[in-house]
Amino acid sequence: MLAGDELYLFDLKNKEDEATWGIVPTTGKTPGKRYGHTLCFSKPHIVLFGGNIGSQPANDTWILNLEKTTFSWLKIELNEESIPSPRLYHACGLCTKGNAQGMMIIFGGRDNSENALNDTWGLRRHRDGRWDWISAPSYKTDVPKPRYNVKYL
Repeated sequence: MLAGDELYLFDLKNKEDEATWGIVPTTGKTPGKRYGHTLCFSKPHIVLFGGNIGSQPANDTWILNLEKTTFSWLKIELNEESIPSPRLYHACGLCTKGNAQGMMIIFGGRDNSENALNDTWGLRRHRDGRWDWISAPSYKTDVPKPRYNVKYL
C-alpha cells in the first residue's frame, strides 16, 4: 500500500493474528502522495499506475524492483501518444494466461471531469527491459459499460 511518500507492507509471515504493518525503506524520488491509483505485483516488480496526485488524475507509471537490495522507485518514461489517459479508481490485475501473460491490465476508472471510462490497456515488459502500454482490441458487440469505483454487494 502506498500512503503519502511511504510504501507500507502488511506482513503475514507470523500468522494472521500476529500480522504487522511496516514501512518498506526506499531511496530517491517516489511517486508522491496520491489516491485512487493501482499497484500490481509483476515479478520481480511492483508496478504503480495513475491515481489522483492532488488536484488531478495522473497517468504516470512507476516500478519498484524487488530483486535489488536498495529499493528505489523508477518512473517509466513512455511515449505520450501510446499510454492510457489520466485516471483514478480504475481496476487492475495481472494476466496469468494466454498471449497477454505477464501483462498488468487496467480497465475503466474516471477522468478529471468524473466521466467513467471503459477502455482496457496492458502494460508489458519486453525481454530487452523496455516497457510499453498497448490498448486492448475492442469488439463493438461486447464492450463493458464505463465504470469506476464499483462496489458489489
